[in-house]
Amino acid sequence: MSTGKFPAEGWAARLERIDAAWQRIEALLCTAVVAAEIVSLTLWVSLRGLSTDYVDRANSSGLVYRSIVTGALFGIAAHWATRSRNRASTGLSSPGDEREQRRRRIAVTAAIVIGLAAGRGWAHAGVTYASNVLNWLQNASVLMLIGGLRGLVTRLTLWVALLGASLATSRGKHIRIDVVLRSVPARLSRATAVVGQLAAAVMCALAVVGFLDYISIAAFRAPAVAPCANDATKSCETTPREKLAAVTQRVAADFFLLERQLSLDCQSLPKVITGTPYDGWMTASEWNDWLESANWTSHFDKVAVDALRMPPSDPSTPPSYRIPQVAVPGTGEEARGLCVRELTFVFPLGLAVLSLKFLVRALLVLAGRVRSDPEAAHEEEDLARAR
Repeated sequence: MSTGKFPAEGWAARLERIDAAWQRIEALLCTAVVAAEIVSLTLWVSLRGLSTDYVDRANSSGLVYRSIVTGALFGIAAHWATRSRNRASTGLSSPGDEREQRRRRIAVTAAIVIGLAAGRGWAHAGVTYASNVLNWLQNASVLMLIGGLRGLVTRLTLWVALLGASLATSRGKHIRIDVVLRSVPARLSRATAVVGQLAAAVMCALAVVGFLDYISIAAFRAPAVAPCANDATKSCETTPREKLAAVTQRVAADFFLLERQLSLDCQSLPKVITGTPYDGWMTASEWNDWLESANWTSHFDKVAVDALRMPPSDPSTPPSYRIPQVAVPGTGEEARGLCVRELTFVFPLGLAVLSLKFLVRALLVLAGRVRSDPEAAHEEEDLARAR
């Protein structure tokens, strides 16, 4: 593949191996993120279905979910039962026997139909338990800080998109306009391709700077302007260092609250699993003890932290309970969705990776390790299909 025109052939080969290893890591990450997204969606749909009681025909989603689950379980059971019987009777000597296959299909279909009808038998089962688990995950768990299960799915989708874009860039399959590359003479195609890759790398790098500046101001409320040092009556644009200081301070506070919510989850999880209402176990004294177990004043004002304390319960009255949800002292911010702003850094991070990928691609084209003509990526695809 090498032309031998460049003396630094060794670095090009090493860079190609690094790029291939990088792609393998990204492919594994993409698979893991997709699996996590599937699990999150399945959990969300299941809990929503199980927590919905079938009262009248106006709200039958819970019944539909239970019928589908029961039908699927009955169908799987019939599939395995008929398969075992076929093995015992025939020893799989005639796997293509039409009669046996027809009987098997009829048995599985009948089992599914029976299961769909049998779903009504447990239309009211598990509603309270599933509602308690779902409400805890959405309102008083660490998932609440990123918008619940739906917020998690949204973020995972963005990660999949950026990982896919990075893989496409490494393989030359990203969206591009190649009219210039097709119109230049063949001797200039490599130089044109390198210039295009470098231009894309610069554009992604500039987008990283723009996203970081926007996120720091819009999401973390870093000051865009401040009084000028030499004239306080005028406003000057804040420096990147000042914005970074504001972002760092709020990120540290957010991670502190994330750790505090995890500590609450460790206490809530055993109770929620055993059926205890998630909002009916933490008393005022337990809440106050939990507040005292961490150094809140390192991130928040002491007066605001003290305002979170609950008055002690009167022994003569029923105890008052506190939802095990972390609170943001004195800032006026809601805890729900608080850590979404940290997750928005995935945009500049993904663009920074794309910038590096375009730069690597330009170096590989320059070294002759990657073809510069527009049809190269499509030819590789056709070869893979042929194989």
